[in-house]
Amino acid sequence: MEQLRSCGGSTFRELYEIYAASIAVREQKPEEWICAMVRAPEYWVGVMNGSGHVDGFSILFLPPTERFALLEYMAVTPQRRNRGLGSALFKQTVVHAMTPQHASLPILLEVDSDREASGDREMRTRRQQFYRRLGCVRVSRLHYILPLPGQGPPPEMDLMLYWADPLRPLPKGDLERWLRTVYRDVYRCSFDDPRIVQMLHDVSDPVRLE
Repeated sequence: MEQLRSCGGSTFRELYEIYAASIAVREQKPEEWICAMVRAPEYWVGVMNGSGHVDGFSILFLPPTERFALLEYMAVTPQRRNRGLGSALFKQTVVHAMTPQHASLPILLEVDSDREASGDREMRTRRQQFYRRLGCVRVSRLHYILPLPGQGPPPEMDLMLYWADPLRPLPKGDLERWLRTVYRDVYRCSFDDPRIVQMLHDVSDPVRLE
């Protein structure tokens, strides 16, 4: 994978075409936000190239003052799906979630939940199973609220966690701070957004991972 550092060329255009075709409209950010992420030092935007074109991309948020990462987006071009590229993309992405001392960081993932009886429930279940096969676990009793504005209610979502190191107890206070950081720095919401307390109400301390 290569890190994308500019949104002025054809590589960004191909990335954005995959983004628009793969990410549910209700979960998409404006194109100018994606471009800003490419340029921002706290983001790592990677592209997987094949045959001269972008086959897939991933976007990692790496807050410099915290010890976690957020896998914000990851997608493979529709023509190349179901060929193992998604797993390869994930594995090549998570190695970039490192501290300056090269220690692996825990990675949060916002994943569509299969709890609700939606028209794409089967696909949501397959997506969750995909991440579980790669070693991700779900934060128990947390119904994640995606703070992106848009028409209609936000989709039902779960929060998952990946850590290359053996899982260790996660204090609820750490998770709360991570969520506040994501709301403020990723979604431009208040650090004290009341939805965070709402999400964490039923979460145990230490956090149960399943």
